[in-house]
Amino acid sequence: MGDKQSNNATTKQNYLPDDLINQEILTRLPVKSISRFKLVSKQWYFTLSSSKFAKDHLIKSPFYHPSAPVNTLFIKNGNDYYLFSYDDDNDQISGNYEDNLVKLDVVFRVRDGNYLELTGCCNGLICLTPAFSEYFILWNPATRKVHKYELDGYLESFVAFMPCDVYGFGYASSVDDYKYVRILSRLFGDSPGIIAVHVFSLRSKSWRKIDSDIDNYFLYSRGQGVLINEKLYWPGCCVEGSYGDVIVSFDLGTETFAIFTYPNLELLEPLMLGAVGECLCTFGWDNSMDILKPPTIIESISLPKDLQLDIPSVMVGYTRTGKFFVTGLFSESDDGSPDSFLMPRSSILALIDLRTESTQQYTMLLKFEAGSFNIARYFPSLVSPSLIPT
Repeated sequence: MGDKQSNNATTKQNYLPDDLINQEILTRLPVKSISRFKLVSKQWYFTLSSSKFAKDHLIKSPFYHPSAPVNTLFIKNGNDYYLFSYDDDNDQISGNYEDNLVKLDVVFRVRDGNYLELTGCCNGLICLTPAFSEYFILWNPATRKVHKYELDGYLESFVAFMPCDVYGFGYASSVDDYKYVRILSRLFGDSPGIIAVHVFSLRSKSWRKIDSDIDNYFLYSRGQGVLINEKLYWPGCCVEGSYGDVIVSFDLGTETFAIFTYPNLELLEPLMLGAVGECLCTFGWDNSMDILKPPTIIESISLPKDLQLDIPSVMVGYTRTGKFFVTGLFSESDDGSPDSFLMPRSSILALIDLRTESTQQYTMLLKFEAGSFNIARYFPSLVSPSLIPT
């Protein structure tokens, strides 16, 4: 009798409730492991395939918070797509960083002669928009799932003074919804300024045209809005002003705009924006950078001049030890002569360490042929590009 009670006690001690397994163990496993565990049973398949589990798994990721360091980057170069991993603890002394570059299998087709722009990257979802914005694509490289969303007649054409399209994609936790934003604006012609603002809700699978209270502003961003703390940012100007004299933000939760300026916004060329953690970054054509939380400047930085970047750099995040990832156009033959501008250039990814007193404060990580080059902070998730969030 005593032995039977002892065995029963041992059985109870070895038993783990399903809720504990799902919430505290499975949600902390890599995406690839989750895919294998779906084969354990029908119950596990439906549990691990649910949008609720995907959300719980996402929140447990060590890279979920926007201030978390970056160890993986999504790279688009032309019609090729890559993931690049970097770990401060395993930095390669040999400098062969191409070993950390993995080319992704493309699971969607692009019409001949067209190309896709990186619109945004949020919670493991990659958003891509074609040049003429007939549709947009959401792609989860970790699960190899993709979904195409048509614009459903929301294209607005204009006979003269072709408007500028700017885009953005992100998540609003207050309404538990992923949103795609498309804004048309123009600088010249009749009624310059913002023409139309369209928002697509993944939750409702529907488009809405929303009113804008900043119609007298023009947005310039080469397509992609910078996502920070569930707000999208684009550089712009008042239609009576000059390029780069304002920054426009759009709150994905409240769907409202805000405009701010700061003292260094006195440029004659369009401003470049980037993100470091929860801070917005601005880049000038002299390779200077300001880190700010609007409207206050936190720090002004000058990037190493021997990096030889020909256009303003873009900051895409920092590593665990505080190094910065920077991209830009690079020329190895730029001697300052008039003809040097015609020299071949490469799109590069570099790592900047401003804490060192060494003469070389950067490490060249990757080089690509100059072209349609985009890069974004990335981490794998189970979020579906087609399921409605719950």
